[in-house]
Amino acid sequence: MPAAPLRSIVFLSVHLAMLAMAAPAHAVSLDAPAARSIELPAGPLGRNLSTVAVEAGIALSFDPALTAGLSSPALSGSYTPRAALARLLAGSGLEITGRSDGSYTLQKALPATAATAASAAGEQTLAAIRVRARRAADGSTEGTGSYTSRVTSIASKTDQSFREIPQSVSVVTRQQLDDQDVKDIGGAMALTPGITLQRVNGHAYNFYSRGFQIDSMQIDGGAPFNIGSYTATAIQDMAMYDRVEVMRGASGLLAGAGDPGGIINLARKKPLEHRQLTAGLSAGSWSNYRADIDATGPLTDDGRLRGRVVAMYENDGSFMRHFRTEKALVYAVLEADLPTGSLLTVGGSHGKRDTTGSGSGLPRYADGADVHLPRSTNLSQPWGYVDNEVTELFAQLEHRFATGWKLKLNASHVEQSARGRGTFTTGAVEPGGSGGVVWAGTRNNAWNHQNVLDLNLTGNFKLLGRTHELLLGADRQKVTSYWDSARQTGAGITPANPFDPDATPWAGGDNGPVWYRFHPWEQEQYGAYGTVRLHPSDQLHVVLGARLARYKFKQYVSSLDGDTGVWSPDSDSRFSEPTKLTPYGGIIYDLNPQWSAYASYSAIFKPQALYKAGPVPGTSLKPITGKSYEGGLKGELLEGRLNATFSLFHVERSGEAVLDPGYPEETDLYAGNCCYLPQGKVTSRGVDMEVGGELLPGLQAAAGYTFNHSKNDSTGLPFSSITPKHLFKLSTAYTLPGAWSAWKVGGNVAIQSANYTSGTVVTRDGGEQDFQFTQGGYAVWSALAQYRIDPRWSLALNVNNVFDKRYYEKTGYTGGGNWYGAPRNASLTLRATF
Repeated sequence: MPAAPLRSIVFLSVHLAMLAMAAPAHAVSLDAPAARSIELPAGPLGRNLSTVAVEAGIALSFDPALTAGLSSPALSGSYTPRAALARLLAGSGLEITGRSDGSYTLQKALPATAATAASAAGEQTLAAIRVRARRAADGSTEGTGSYTSRVTSIASKTDQSFREIPQSVSVVTRQQLDDQDVKDIGGAMALTPGITLQRVNGHAYNFYSRGFQIDSMQIDGGAPFNIGSYTATAIQDMAMYDRVEVMRGASGLLAGAGDPGGIINLARKKPLEHRQLTAGLSAGSWSNYRADIDATGPLTDDGRLRGRVVAMYENDGSFMRHFRTEKALVYAVLEADLPTGSLLTVGGSHGKRDTTGSGSGLPRYADGADVHLPRSTNLSQPWGYVDNEVTELFAQLEHRFATGWKLKLNASHVEQSARGRGTFTTGAVEPGGSGGVVWAGTRNNAWNHQNVLDLNLTGNFKLLGRTHELLLGADRQKVTSYWDSARQTGAGITPANPFDPDATPWAGGDNGPVWYRFHPWEQEQYGAYGTVRLHPSDQLHVVLGARLARYKFKQYVSSLDGDTGVWSPDSDSRFSEPTKLTPYGGIIYDLNPQWSAYASYSAIFKPQALYKAGPVPGTSLKPITGKSYEGGLKGELLEGRLNATFSLFHVERSGEAVLDPGYPEETDLYAGNCCYLPQGKVTSRGVDMEVGGELLPGLQAAAGYTFNHSKNDSTGLPFSSITPKHLFKLSTAYTLPGAWSAWKVGGNVAIQSANYTSGTVVTRDGGEQDFQFTQGGYAVWSALAQYRIDPRWSLALNVNNVFDKRYYEKTGYTGGGNWYGAPRNASLTLRATF
């Protein structure tokens, strides 16, 4: 067969691996009589053939072009090797033939006479490339075509099915990311059931679950990174990730200090065992352009060294004036099967995001009324900018012992930096006029370095005649940050007209000295954790866990005296929490092979070092504490192609800082404020319902509904008014049947009830008046249509906010922080896979 660029024949020789050794066993005959239990979802034919061959020890070689664009049915039950492969190949027009060296190959099915002639002529034997294929059950979603995954490690650091985790877990798969045209972490979280987004600036969000902010993020299930602080924001591009996993509920057992909102896990793309090249080009509204390329495959003849490189460039306009983003990313990873039987993975990435323009949202009238500015309004100057860079290095080592136990080391180093000249407005609009608003801005420089390390050991043990599972581990997180600010000439005194920003230009200035500095800013937490999964019977499973952890924090803030030129301290916050025990427990009962009932308990522990009790200068308040309960049903339906969760949750939390009326109110929430009192109990309770996967043949869907009621028991008012009581999300993609199978249609919708922010405004006569800025309930619909030109090429159209709904995605305060959601927009993407 002639060779062609980007199309080479990859001969796979796959084998059954022993549990503790990487050395291959002798190839198994296709006619081996022993049947094996196989659970395999429907998916791409080539991937499923390779998976079955690996598990059966069959040496199978084939040209990937033969299986491109072909799917296979699910397998569930006991099969011989030949029966399993025959079921996968049914209706494909392909067949398996034997070779003289005991291996097998795949070819187009021949008529009986042609097959006889080929047999008489004899098969030509070529050298096979031996590849250690990735386990099918590692949670990878690439190539599955599914809106769910069979396993996740977010809640346990070991691969567990959704039914084995007694908490609510969601996954946004690679297929869902591609279908719905999701490019960054914000877009992925917008699709995730139960998650509320609050915009921080023009390109970053904070994420909330059950009324509480999520401030921890794992990558590949390692120790958590800190997100949501003023020097570390979640801005990851999805080009380098296989999937996004989210666990809602308290995560203190494996994530350390944090709130009961939950935790995010990003799973990186890893090298594949076969050569593959994908590339995409897209163009969209507001002159948005993007290009990406992803190359992977074995780097040695024996396949024991594999690699992957992902590169992306994007240049995005915006519906807002004076706002444009240019970003680029390079990601590289190597994976090696070591002679010791270990799997070593090393890699890194570097990304840049340069934003022209800034802004801080739109103001309101001084009495709280909506100004009704055009959605294109952005109160920024064209010379404003914010430039971000993120560099990441990581290494992972996984070793399986002969006893079946597994040791895993996961280490990452991340550096994030930002510099910019902010240009925005401050002040509310005077009723009946345009005054009251002035131009403001600062010159900022910040960086954030994080080092995380996680080491754990997992395995099985026998007790009372039954097999149980144990996880023991230790982790460490060290965060070091720096932030400074400089005044810009004319800030705070130059009038701005929000109705015609260009009529009141502001040249700004870069000549002001640095006058405010946060450094050092350090957070360190480390601890040891363990969980045991007991199986008293085939139906009953008990999960018990605990974490011993320590926490340290310090922040020093200083300012420059403009008259003397002398730096003086503003605050010095230091806090250390002695060893803290965080317990966890859960119980799961299998009602039948498809459904399980579960209940769980988690403790809550969150330090709040920057909030201080009087008298001045104050001492840090004690950490927030509490407990989280959850119970419900989980199902694995349609032979594992569909996951379902129905849960009830109840959260109690006490000790959050509230202003002490006996002292003047501080306005700088980052500088170590005084003075505060610990708040009484707040509660959050509600319902989570979610389904994800294949609802019908060809129909993939991810749907979730959340009811959330939160209350401050001390005041009787809602605790989290930005969290809607009702939130429904749905994503779908349907491959049309029969002659229309080249077409895929679908889309997504987010429907939520009203939310609001509240506070106090100053009236025209100098008095005070309470306000409540409300965004009524709304629905935002999006649509997709994809046409597969041939097995390699596809063209997709995505239209967001189809009905051009006008709404505030975030309500803020009178002087700013009010952000419109994007108007109707579209993108067209051409994608190829070789």
